[in-house]
Amino acid sequence: MILNSTFIGITAIVTMVIWIMVSAELTKSPKKKEEKNNSRRKLIVLMSAGMLFTIFLVLSSIQNIQF
Repeated sequence: MILNSTFIGITAIVTMVIWIMVSAELTKSPKKKEEKNNSRRKLIVLMSAGMLFTIFLVLSSIQNIQF
């Protein structure tokens, strides 16, 4: 399965943005308990999406290697 390089490039940019958002969320210090719960949920969603996108990029890169 060969994917369009433009699609892979856009996916890589989206993945970087997700990981930047994860790091920004980790640097915040929530004051209230509600903010902590919302922050935790947001981190779980962002990290799950980041890992899925990263796995997709790694697998597509491995498929493009010519032996």
